[in-house]
Amino acid sequence: MALAFSSSDQAAIDRTVDLSTDDVKPAADDSELEFKYEVKRSVAWICENGFRKVALQFPDEMLVDSVSVTLALQASVPAELFILGDTSYGSCCVDEVAAEHVGADAIVHYGHSCLSVPSRLPVLFIFGRLPCTTEGLEQGLHNVFPDPDARIAVLFDTQYDHCKCDVFAKISALFRNAVCSELVIPSVQQDVKNCSRGTHVITKCSRTFCIPENTSLEDHSILFIGPENRTLTNIVFTFNNCACYSYDPKTRETRRESLTVNRQLMRRYYLIEKAKDASIVGILAGTLGVQNYLSAIGHLKKLIRNAGKKPYTLVTGKLNVAKLANFQEIDVYVLVACPENTLLDSKEFFRPIVTPFELELALNPSRQWSQTFSASFSDILPGKCGELYLELEEQSSQPEYDVSLVTGKIRSLGVEGKADDEGSTTGGTLVAKEGTVAVPQLHIAAAGEYLMNRTWQGLETRLGQTPAATISKGQVGLAAGYVGEGEGGHAQM
Repeated sequence: MALAFSSSDQAAIDRTVDLSTDDVKPAADDSELEFKYEVKRSVAWICENGFRKVALQFPDEMLVDSVSVTLALQASVPAELFILGDTSYGSCCVDEVAAEHVGADAIVHYGHSCLSVPSRLPVLFIFGRLPCTTEGLEQGLHNVFPDPDARIAVLFDTQYDHCKCDVFAKISALFRNAVCSELVIPSVQQDVKNCSRGTHVITKCSRTFCIPENTSLEDHSILFIGPENRTLTNIVFTFNNCACYSYDPKTRETRRESLTVNRQLMRRYYLIEKAKDASIVGILAGTLGVQNYLSAIGHLKKLIRNAGKKPYTLVTGKLNVAKLANFQEIDVYVLVACPENTLLDSKEFFRPIVTPFELELALNPSRQWSQTFSASFSDILPGKCGELYLELEEQSSQPEYDVSLVTGKIRSLGVEGKADDEGSTTGGTLVAKEGTVAVPQLHIAAAGEYLMNRTWQGLETRLGQTPAATISKGQVGLAAGYVGEGEGGHAQM
């Protein structure tokens, strides 16, 4: 059976959204609509700022309520409202591109959010309050935390943030050393987290909390209140030195999440080795709205070129196997996206897909492999937002080599563009120059090298080998009927 590298138009029309019945249950009445979608707060925000065109961005599971919410808002605001669905990238991100298509000057983002900072338009985040059941929480916590002195940092999913006070009150009554996190919400003026004397602030995964100064983050366990989603995956990777647990209010299940984190980290390390082996790196723009995404792409280009590799930037919208299979020359991709969409399992794809932080581990000699991990590209950028930024070391003029842990072959590091200094090379031969040996440049023309290794390289030009044909008169008339057609079966030439 042949493998298709493109999908039909009908597939997009017939595609179904994998949602449960509970996810698409519409709000019953106006009071429930107000509780879940905070209509009054949205009205106040629009009126206070005087917005004239406002885009309302709904995820798939909330589109069932989009008309009711829009009508409720329209009755109280003079602004023109537009409903946005089927976002260009992940629904957790603000779709500024779609909003600008309708000329919107503000966006109300509904549903789960990755809390990435938007780059251009003001945004109001309405997470959608989900009912939070704590039945079974106490017994579940006693099963996983038998010690009442256990140090626990409690992190909440955005859609359960509204009930954090009640939930944390029950947790703190059981564990005296528990601390509660707060969301770092973009577009909201927030004071710096005030910690009491003897404590310090931890800010990760768009959440901030305080821990005692005489303790480290590794001394704490992480408890996530929410479902199994990409936020939880990001937290498990980021807090990989901590034991991570989760409580799902919908299933009322408490479980440990970090049992396979070491295996997952080894998988990411394997992808880092594949990035070191690559000659051509594709930069995938997985967002066009997160702040500093252009700076991240520019930083990655500099990083790739400094390592003697060739970068290509691709804007493909939502990723799928068929799209990326069209670029066979690319050895590895780096995905510039929000923290929750950048951790992409690339097993289905024909080429590995790494995060910007992982590409830095592969190509920046200043950064060494450790337990530190970040899914946010902002952390590796220069400036106050780059908590993990390291100055890029310029490669030396002398070529360096090491052995690939994947292929076992010798690979060169950072030798692009130095062929003129080392003498000319042809066909991989060694050429002596003034008593030294010039090593062949392995990455100087990666795309051309790939072309030479292809079975079919296109039509042969055969310059000077094919005799030139004489010019002859072509057919006269229209394609519907050329002059002379039907006369003896031949058209007039």
